[in-house]
Amino acid sequence: MSKTSLKKELSSLDHDQLIDVILTAYSSSKPIKEYFDFFADPDIDRLCDRHKAEITKEILRGKYRKSTARISRLRSTLRHFESFNPGPERIRDLRLWTIAALIDQEMHKEYSDTLINGTLRLLNDTILYSDRNLIFDTTISAVNDLLKERNDRSRYFRKFLRNHLQLPQ
Repeated sequence: MSKTSLKKELSSLDHDQLIDVILTAYSSSKPIKEYFDFFADPDIDRLCDRHKAEITKEILRGKYRKSTARISRLRSTLRHFESFNPGPERIRDLRLWTIAALIDQEMHKEYSDTLINGTLRLLNDTILYSDRNLIFDTTISAVNDLLKERNDRSRYFRKFLRNHLQLPQ
């Protein structure tokens, strides 16, 4: 069903029927319940903390010093956060926080090539996103701080990310 068809169908309902449809959707679907809970009480900090907890749980997955984190699950969590429209700065901040958490955890676990390349792609996508949303200057300075040379195990990972960084034209 398209948005136009849905809008036409909803406009044909009276006030009580519309409330009944919304309450039925609220009680039958977890994503709709989350959306309406946020709609009723838009606490972006709590929403961000919940998504950070999910991201942390995924990044910490592993066995015998090998990470089993899935970049697809991380990207899915970030998309879910974006679906609440918290604003470009908040989206960028959560993306950079995720990249920083991945870099920090790489010191302790061995990453697969998929996760390494996925982290690079997430970093490049974040830079493009910030360029499209006119927050490039603050983003690139945060990325430079994130990828700054340090004397820890992740220096090779940071160097890889720095060497393969793609800046917008």
